[in-house]
Amino acid sequence: MSHIVPIAFAILLVFASAVSAQQDNPIIARMNAFAEAYNAQDAQAVANFYAEDAALFLPGQPVILGRDGIAKNYAAAFAKGVRNLQFKVIDIRNYGSNAAYEISDMTAEIGEQRITGRYMHMWEVIDGQILLTRDFFQVISVE
Repeated sequence: MSHIVPIAFAILLVFASAVSAQQDNPIIARMNAFAEAYNAQDAQAVANFYAEDAALFLPGQPVILGRDGIAKNYAAAFAKGVRNLQFKVIDIRNYGSNAAYEISDMTAEIGEQRITGRYMHMWEVIDGQILLTRDFFQVISVE
C-alpha cells in the first residue's frame, strides 16, 4: 500500500503536466477561436480557419472541397439553427515538422436536440498560419 500513494501521485503529476501543456497548445487556441466564430454563427469566419484547398468530410454526404464550399456548408447549418459548439480534446499529435492532428469530442445543439460527435482535424502551417486541411466528422448521437 505504501508504494501505491507515490505511484498515484506521480501519475497525477504527469497528467497535470499534460493538461497544463495542452492549455498552451496553439491547436487548442485555434479551436477556441474556431468555437467562438462558430457560436457567433459567422460562417465566413469559421471557413477562414480552413486552407483554400481544405476538405470537409461529413457523414452520408459527398466531400466538401475548398473554403467557399465549407463556408456555404456552415451558413446552411447556421440557417437550420445549429449552435452552441463545445469541444473536448482527446489527443493532439505532431505530424512531421509543420502539421498536427487533433481528435476531439464535441457537442452542438439544433433546436431542442443535442448532437454529440467526434472529429479528427488535420492542421498544417501554411504561409505562417495554422489552418485546417482535413476535417472528418462523425455523429455519435442526436438526443
